[in-house]
Amino acid sequence: MMSNKFAVSRRDIAFCALGITIGTLIGYNIGLNWRQTSKRTQYMKAIICHHYVGIEGVAVIDDAELPIIQRSNEVLIQVKAASVNPVDVKICSGYSKYYRRIFNHGNDLPIVLGRDCSGVVIDIGQDVMGLDIGDEVFLSTPSWGVGTMAEYIVVTEKRVAKKPKRITFEASASLPYAGCIAWDSLVNKSPVEEGNAKGKRFLVYGGSTPVGCILIQLIKLWGGYVSVICRADAVKVIKALGGDDIISVENSDIEMELELRNRYHAVFHTSQEPIDIRILKKRVISYGSFVSTLPEPLISDSLGFFLGNLFAAHLRVKLLFQYIFGIDCYLYNDGAKIKSSTLEIIRELVDADKLQSVVCAAFRPNYAEQALQHVSGLNAIGSTIIKFQ
Repeated sequence: MMSNKFAVSRRDIAFCALGITIGTLIGYNIGLNWRQTSKRTQYMKAIICHHYVGIEGVAVIDDAELPIIQRSNEVLIQVKAASVNPVDVKICSGYSKYYRRIFNHGNDLPIVLGRDCSGVVIDIGQDVMGLDIGDEVFLSTPSWGVGTMAEYIVVTEKRVAKKPKRITFEASASLPYAGCIAWDSLVNKSPVEEGNAKGKRFLVYGGSTPVGCILIQLIKLWGGYVSVICRADAVKVIKALGGDDIISVENSDIEMELELRNRYHAVFHTSQEPIDIRILKKRVISYGSFVSTLPEPLISDSLGFFLGNLFAAHLRVKLLFQYIFGIDCYLYNDGAKIKSSTLEIIRELVDADKLQSVVCAAFRPNYAEQALQHVSGLNAIGSTIIKFQ
């Protein structure tokens, strides 16, 4: 007769069988997913910042993992061209790093650079309605968002618009980020109603910047008078864009020149060229606006470990409540200025021959460092482009 301590009940057998079944299923799914991932993992070229040490921390890699659509409202785009913006230079030194860590689940390095691009849709999520495979598009993302200087990018549909038909991918890539910043500055931060600037005077400091070039054209299109402060080698371009009154930075006493002119309804500061801001602010009428389009200083970037974690916790709670109440979680810093509706307006203006793109130089990805140096200098006129295709 068998001893009781070696007896096995039906319940024990059932639990053993159940455990083997569950373990087998889990192992099978892990193996299946691993095989599928192995098969679909592809690599692409991307321009990344791997350390916050300035432009020296930038590298071009060929083994960045190609992104895939993970949500039903996303689109996969093959990038043809991306523009290099001054904010990309600041990102190389850590600009918006805390926001980036929070939105990327604690990871912020390495980061793909680039705030806007143009390209072709090659795949769409099942809930995407306004775009289809093969559409030529352009898009923009905020300083903490996904980077665009890569051969492929995945973004939500509402950040994308069909690109202007009458211009190239390179020209289209120069417009989204600068265009959204310029539009927000003029329509939301100055005493101008959309489409009507008649009888109003404007001053653009740094008219040859990407944002400045678009501001000048919008002001003139809406009937305003625009004075422009720029470098001497940009004067011809500024005149072509419609500048009424041009003051050369190198050849003028700016403060004295401005005192000879009437004050302005709005003054836009768009250039990194050094100047005493008080000189510009004094030229605004009492009910006018002074608007800086340069990347806003972020207190969060200067926080230490303890305060940084407190800030991160606060922002995560805020994001949770926004999610619960259906509020767009994209509305932080420059994210609030980037809208597909603005991109649609820009496309319509370009196709109606009412807005021009201004491209100063184009580089291949392997020359990304030179492109960033070009943008951080003071001689660039208009946009600088990275050509991927």
